[in-house]
Amino acid sequence: MKNPDETEIIKIFQGSFGKKRHFQADDIEIVKIGQGRFVVKSDMLVQSTDVPQGMKLDQIARKSIVSCVSDLACKGIRPRFATIALGIPHGFTKKETSQLAKGFQKAAKEFGFKIIGGDTNQAREIIIEVSMFGAANKKIPSRSGAKTRDIIITSGPFGYASSGLKIVLQGYKSDSSSIKKFKDAVFRPRPRLDFGLEAAKYFSSSMDSSDGLSITLDDMSRQSKKRFVITNLPTTSQVTKFALQNKSSLHRLVFCGGEEYEIVSTVHPEDLSKVRKIAKKTGTPIYEIGHVKPGNGTIFSENGKTSKIKRCGWTHLRS
Repeated sequence: MKNPDETEIIKIFQGSFGKKRHFQADDIEIVKIGQGRFVVKSDMLVQSTDVPQGMKLDQIARKSIVSCVSDLACKGIRPRFATIALGIPHGFTKKETSQLAKGFQKAAKEFGFKIIGGDTNQAREIIIEVSMFGAANKKIPSRSGAKTRDIIITSGPFGYASSGLKIVLQGYKSDSSSIKKFKDAVFRPRPRLDFGLEAAKYFSSSMDSSDGLSITLDDMSRQSKKRFVITNLPTTSQVTKFALQNKSSLHRLVFCGGEEYEIVSTVHPEDLSKVRKIAKKTGTPIYEIGHVKPGNGTIFSENGKTSKIKRCGWTHLRS
């Protein structure tokens, strides 16, 4: 009997907890308390599956924070507070603990929230669970709101993190002018918080892309019950050159990488100019990559030819 992967495990728990409408698959959870709405995001980092070789302890701490910040950013929610639960291996030194703490402190300052508590325990490896909280005072875009004729946009290029991981883990080669940017995408990812806070009100649907662009587009297409037509690869000449140098598939680098922390969203054509202005103001290099049509599935269209974009990326217990 096949063991369940991350997606299937989530569905099992959702089915056990009650009515489906309380557990819609999305980047955040929204709870109504009194007259207000409370936003919660939880994410876990496990050293053996989430930390590449060479990542420093303060970078590990920051990465665990970035995962939650990015999910809030794609919904236009400002992070306010966080709790952190730590699993620490036996023999972890005071210096190492201080490096982790410093990473959390710097990340809290960088993204403007307060760490208000947490828990610690012994574990076989570093495990970090972050729960982040915010308030929803406006309409929040879901994954399922894409409309026919909407434009599909990303908040930045894809392929840098996947290229960086190939350099770090597999010894792939890169030009000296590009290698720092590839490695920074791995060791210091940049969630698009400023852009998301201002632009989310114009999103008909949105999702964080950290599991991979293909998975993100597929989830949004399925939940919106629409066809997503991709006509433009959201990438750069640096990634294209890296693919050629290493005889790698450019499409796989762009669609299947994961760990990108970009916002993928759909925008009504009438609102596109407003989103472009916000992108310019916040220094966000948005890419207009396609459009939404009636139908289902995610396809790539180029020079009159179309092909189905296969679902690929990162899924725990499968990848």
